[in-house]
Amino acid sequence: MPRMPRNEDHFRLWRRVLRPGTTVEDIDAFARSRQWPMGDVVERDRAAGTDGRVTWQAGAGVALAYVEDAMFGIGCYTWSADPGDLGGIADKTLEPWTVPDLCRALDGVADAKARGQGVLRLGLASAPGHDEHVFARISAALADADPRVRFAALWAVAFAGYARFGPAVRQLAERDPEEFIRQRAAATSLPRA
Repeated sequence: MPRMPRNEDHFRLWRRVLRPGTTVEDIDAFARSRQWPMGDVVERDRAAGTDGRVTWQAGAGVALAYVEDAMFGIGCYTWSADPGDLGGIADKTLEPWTVPDLCRALDGVADAKARGQGVLRLGLASAPGHDEHVFARISAALADADPRVRFAALWAVAFAGYARFGPAVRQLAERDPEEFIRQRAAATSLPRA
């Protein structure tokens, strides 16, 4: 499995995870309705670990970016700086997932695939800093009986970047029965607490 290079800056900025059915075309329509010029376009390449990315210049020092993560293809949008009122307008127009929505969606889900997708979205949607609700649900996914969910949770840990995940990640790297989980855990870097 390729190690995913990341531009940590764009994942630590204000970001919103898109619901299924909302695409880059919807974000482009939002940007075009405001006459924002499109800038760089980078195609997603899973094999190379390259996130897809499209940007629009929204004003002086503010750009809107659509990002599709390389590994799973989950779309989100970010801003290069505080978008002010534009953030609320984009949220109302594009209706992204909220962290409370994603937490509720994870609670009591029996299907492993749905749990894995949900925890990935939650990791991407998590705000910089620490959210106890996010931490609790990703921690539960790290201990899930299904190795696919644990794998997804490790990516969610990397997206969230909470240092408090360190002990659980180290335990998976050392003791998980699945080699691919141990490898992913060993490759997951977190800031120091």
